[in-house]
Amino acid sequence: MPLTLKDLDAMSIEQAQALSFEERDALLDLVIADGRSEATEQVSYRTGLYCDYFEEDLTRMIKLRAVRVLCRGTTSSGFDGVVVGDTDEEQYRAAFRHIQTSLHAAGTGFHRVVTLVVFLTDMDNWPLFNHVYRDFIPNPPCRAVIGTTGLAQKSISIELVECVAFKVAP
Repeated sequence: MPLTLKDLDAMSIEQAQALSFEERDALLDLVIADGRSEATEQVSYRTGLYCDYFEEDLTRMIKLRAVRVLCRGTTSSGFDGVVVGDTDEEQYRAAFRHIQTSLHAAGTGFHRVVTLVVFLTDMDNWPLFNHVYRDFIPNPPCRAVIGTTGLAQKSISIELVECVAFKVAP
């Protein structure tokens, strides 16, 4: 039977850290889900796009040997400096794939992202951005999307400025 947060809370740090990687990894998903919160009971048009706040339960995180993963700012530009994609949608997808590569290399994924800050050069593309976002983000993190007049290269339409996720240390 899978462990619950109640089980984790009843354990000492030593007992929790003695669990298998797989057990700690499964519990981390529960801890992250439990930390995502809404400020009110009101249903909003933004449901599923982001949560209002995230409570990082340090006691639980320490018990699981959870590690915070901070990704660098990422655009649709490849490592060679060439912009990937001819349309805004292609650029949005490229930027998310670049962050996905970083998250995967760190041993985590979009399902464990708790904070995401994005710059867009065209806020008229808000619905398009949200469409692409939903393809990558399964669990709503705290999120900010900010309109800007330009990025490092004029042809870039998006930058994922900050991405914070968690993983379990081996």
